[in-house]
Amino acid sequence: MKTTLAFGPRAGRRIRLFVHQVGSATLALLACTNLAQAVDVGGIAPDFTLPTLGVMGPVRLSSLRGKIVLVDFWASWCAPCREAMPQYEKLYYQARRDGFEIVAVNLDEERDDAVKFLAVHPVTFPVALDPAGTVPQTFGVVGMPSSYLLDRDGIVRLRYQGFKARDLNALKEQIHKLSGTPAHAS
Repeated sequence: MKTTLAFGPRAGRRIRLFVHQVGSATLALLACTNLAQAVDVGGIAPDFTLPTLGVMGPVRLSSLRGKIVLVDFWASWCAPCREAMPQYEKLYYQARRDGFEIVAVNLDEERDDAVKFLAVHPVTFPVALDPAGTVPQTFGVVGMPSSYLLDRDGIVRLRYQGFKARDLNALKEQIHKLSGTPAHAS
């Protein structure tokens, strides 16, 4: 007995569409798999060079080797970022003499959105601009804000998604541990 599948006159088009959809889904899955390989604690932070707001010129992460660096991904529309930025500014002021730096990577599509945000929440550390969002992809960022504390060799020592004020104590302790200064010295 011979079995015949009748697809009809549009079968070829439906099959091509199905194959295209399966292929697209496979590519999306592979992209998600890449995100699942996010930079984790113990991994080396990927290098990047981005323009900054102000007159500082571009910031290159690898040029900060030898310093303890907090890389913070944020955007003006991010509610927790409004709480985080003033706290990070205080932390920067307290710990910068211990070789601590912050690079705040803004992901707004419009530069003016970042400028308006910073007019309300001013900071003295570098604010890098990445409207295309390429750097957070290399880090595997999936939510905002996301922060990575790097040691002097560029190795991730802490990673946070979101912002909780209670996490600041652990962050301060790790900075002091990495800098070799007692926590009460700041």
